[in-house]
Amino acid sequence: MESIVAITFTIAALLVTAGFIVALAAMHPRRRAVTSGRSAIPRASAASQRTSREPEFLPRLPYARNAHLLTGDHRTLFAALNAAAPEDLAVLPDVRLADILHVEPHTTQPERYQERIREIVIDFVLCDAQTTAPRLAVLVMHPGEARRAAFVDAALIGAGLPVLRLTRDELPSVDALALQIAAALGAPVRLSLSSTEPQMHHERGMAR
Repeated sequence: MESIVAITFTIAALLVTAGFIVALAAMHPRRRAVTSGRSAIPRASAASQRTSREPEFLPRLPYARNAHLLTGDHRTLFAALNAAAPEDLAVLPDVRLADILHVEPHTTQPERYQERIREIVIDFVLCDAQTTAPRLAVLVMHPGEARRAAFVDAALIGAGLPVLRLTRDELPSVDALALQIAAALGAPVRLSLSSTEPQMHHERGMAR
């Protein structure tokens, strides 16, 4: 009887051991799968981060640098304005009117007034070299734009910015331009040596 009990106990122990081994074998692949899944996510993230940092190499685009920002009479006038303007003013070409003016608060239909100045470009603006505050608008008259010019002048002058109008056919000399700028700004006139020399020779002749 005792031998039967011992054999039964041994068989039960073997069955328990076998079940434990089978359970371990079933759990081992699952752990590997979970572990491999966890490691795959950082690798994908690192690859995406590395790709985002890499520069994007594109074929050469069909653009070439212009030789000058301004051409023709605009470039000539730009040089003349720089020579004639007071030293504390900077000359900026092709400035949008919307960058100089804004619609006053509480205006009825403000979008309408903003739209009217959106596409208008001022030929040159003389502004404070330190603060960029606009001081003088310089515009070149174009044929057939009298109505547009009247609106621009009214808008600028009404906002307290003086306007200097020039004609394309008769651009003034540097000295004449300096006189016109000074008159528009109400500032002292800054003449060049070329304009003072004839007057000096004339005074010497009269002294003789």
